[in-house]
Amino acid sequence: MMRSALALALAVVTTAPALLPASARAQARPPLPAAVLTHMNGLDARCTAAGGKPGSGHYVIAQDFTGDGLLDYLLSEGDYDCTGRPGLFRAEGQARVDIFVTDRAGAARRIYSDRLIAYRVLAGRPARVQIARKGALCGAGTPPQSQCAAQLAWNGTSFGEAASVSRGGSGASSGPVAMPEAAPGPTSEAGFLVSCRADLIRRDASAARWADDECRTNWQKILASGPAANMLLAVLPATASGKPTLAETKQRAAAVRWATRANPPALATGTLGQLSAAIEGRGSPATVSVNWAKVGAEIPYDIVGALRVRGLAITEMACEKVGVGAGTRTYAGTSAERVPFTLTIDQQTAPLGHMQSYYTATISLEARHPPRGSTTGCDF
Repeated sequence: MMRSALALALAVVTTAPALLPASARAQARPPLPAAVLTHMNGLDARCTAAGGKPGSGHYVIAQDFTGDGLLDYLLSEGDYDCTGRPGLFRAEGQARVDIFVTDRAGAARRIYSDRLIAYRVLAGRPARVQIARKGALCGAGTPPQSQCAAQLAWNGTSFGEAASVSRGGSGASSGPVAMPEAAPGPTSEAGFLVSCRADLIRRDASAARWADDECRTNWQKILASGPAANMLLAVLPATASGKPTLAETKQRAAAVRWATRANPPALATGTLGQLSAAIEGRGSPATVSVNWAKVGAEIPYDIVGALRVRGLAITEMACEKVGVGAGTRTYAGTSAERVPFTLTIDQQTAPLGHMQSYYTATISLEARHPPRGSTTGCDF
């Protein structure tokens, strides 16, 4: 980032922090929280896609920004060296800076994200971050070229006016829910982005700065989940009279490439793009599921969100946290053309880059909703 552009003459760092080079490939990087590693690899991919080559610039600062004695991570996209495409991540002298805060289990969450013209890190316990903005980011009515500066202060949950955002699935809920009376209509991309932004800002006014990026990322997860959502809907019977046979279920899930022989104890197994698929039950189909797993990656799917934008009412009924970044959510699904159903999402976002993330969506063919349970304490 063009730190020298600020009249306040922000220095680099008063005491040298731990830096990670952009040129280090993913397999050569030290164990990092999955969220940080995914962000770094994403910048590499964007640089390569733009015709550049990841260089040797230092754009990651590892310091304790919260005072808990743990390393947190500041990533400055403006300092990323994309050889052949200089300035790829800087627009009008501004670039995005993200701060990921880690917990004692090694998991990291993006707590701060903003477009800045400059920043500096001051040594201390904790290390302090000073930032500079310009134009409208300084406040309503600020002239485009006017600048402002501030120092971020950790208050136990956020940095100043910044706040954390959960990546959990779009069905996250913090309290009891009521069954929907009717399913909403299908949602377009534009409608989703507007609704998503409004929801984030309603929960935290400072989200106005990064809500658009967050919502675009969520929309890509919904798009990636489309084939799986369509398949899970297709296997549901239209009426509750009689259970579908294995042959009928496989036929309805025609998009799946079913294997000649199933992997026991499943009745049938196959693949749907990057997902594995399975039909399970005792003698006859009881559930259909899709599964994804990858080491050190963030979950790229949101099947709950994909079903909702298709006009289904999906209500979270219960959840249970089973570990760091891991847990189960159970939903009641209502469709105008299918029987009521239960959808279960089991997921884990790897707390460290060398650990495995997984995501499994299972739909029941039993034509009923699940009982209501606790939906509190599910921060995964």
